[in-house]
Amino acid sequence: MSELNLTHSNGNKVKLTTPDTLAVSKTFKLPGADGSSGQFLKTDGSGALSFGTPAAEPGTTLQRQFKYLINTGQLTKGGAIGELNTDLRIPFTPKAANSNLIMEFDTSYVSPNSTNLYYCLFYDVTNSAGVSIPAAAGSRVRCHWTQRSTPFDVNDNNHISMRIVTPANNTNARTYTIHFGSEGAIAQFFVSTLSSGGGSTFPMTFTITEIAA
Repeated sequence: MSELNLTHSNGNKVKLTTPDTLAVSKTFKLPGADGSSGQFLKTDGSGALSFGTPAAEPGTTLQRQFKYLINTGQLTKGGAIGELNTDLRIPFTPKAANSNLIMEFDTSYVSPNSTNLYYCLFYDVTNSAGVSIPAAAGSRVRCHWTQRSTPFDVNDNNHISMRIVTPANNTNARTYTIHFGSEGAIAQFFVSTLSSGGGSTFPMTFTITEIAA
């Protein structure tokens, strides 16, 4: 049985030997470049070796990006659906083309004494389109969240909490944001106009989590 001895400077040896049994001759060709951290050597079946990255287990979190915003100044938005706040934009590059993205958005808002309908959705800025929005059904608004505010007084507190799961499709860089609109009423974000004990300040949270398929 042949063996290859690699001698350390201290005289100790690392010994490489042939398998206990070998039915046919085998040749393994080493790759020409060094592997980076976390990679392993793999064969293509013909004996050529290359460096590879271990596949993530299904359901494993590959990455998470988020925006958590607070502001002492009030943000108002209403009317035609459009970007809620450019500070919510998240540049995102999926690590795997077959992964899934979980998108979550959460914030409170004030709809002062209004009975308007409100709408909210996740939006792909790079591709100028809503993200996995429902199919068209007549003239209905396609969105990920909607609610009619009930008028009571100038401090009508309401809440947006929405979540979707969408395929990454590829590993191209893209930017996501939040779009919001109403039938016409103006919603208040971050800080209510009412400044008494009934008023409030509140954050916005936008999170994107990539999950291995």
